Amino acid sequence: MDDAAKLISAIASLAWPVVLAILLFKLFGPIRALVDSALRRKFSIKVAGNELTMEEVSEQQRVIVNDLQSKVADLERRLNTVSSAAPAQLRTPEQSAKRVLWVDDTPRNNSLLAASIEERGARVDIALSTDDAMTKFKRQPYDIVLSDMGRPEGEKAGIELTKRIKSLSPTTPVFIFCGSWAARNLRDEALNAGATQITSSATTLLSALPLASDA
Repeated sequence: MDDAAKLISAIASLAWPVVLAILLFKLFGPIRALVDSALRRKFSIKVAGNELTMEEVSEQQRVIVNDLQSKVADLERRLNTVSSAAPAQLRTPEQSAKRVLWVDDTPRNNSLLAASIEERGARVDIALSTDDAMTKFKRQPYDIVLSDMGRPEGEKAGIELTKRIKSLSPTTPVFIFCGSWAARNLRDEALNAGATQITSSATTLLSALPLASDA
């Protein structure tokens, strides 16, 4: 009897590793899927109403910093050629928020810039197309209109939007923020259509926007 008990105990001691191995084999797929999901999961933050991954935030920051460094270097070169400069004029504090309509079919790409504009006291509304923008503009006029150039509706959608905005409100400034190719090659056409400025530089855009209440 004792021999039988010892045999059963020995078999049990040998069996549990087999059972564990079977369980691990059965659970390998779900565990691997869980680990892969955790590795693929990216932290995200909300900027100007858009959910951005940390990679997207880092890339937008890189572009803005590179552009700013380029502008600062250019400014330093200009200052070195001038013996004296007039004192800078201080801008008066903003008394009322400017309303900005930003037209872009991928607004998440401009999240950090939109946040910068809002930090300066303006309110930024987003439109995804020219028709969407016109509907919003007719509902309530905006102080400033920003637009990209190419959208699914057309390669020169920014110029078309400029014409339509100017036909309704000739005094509303329209700024086109686009890629460097369009900023160079479509500049004259955009300005002739009534655009106030066309640029691929975030620094130039921010410095040109008339956000002060007296602007």
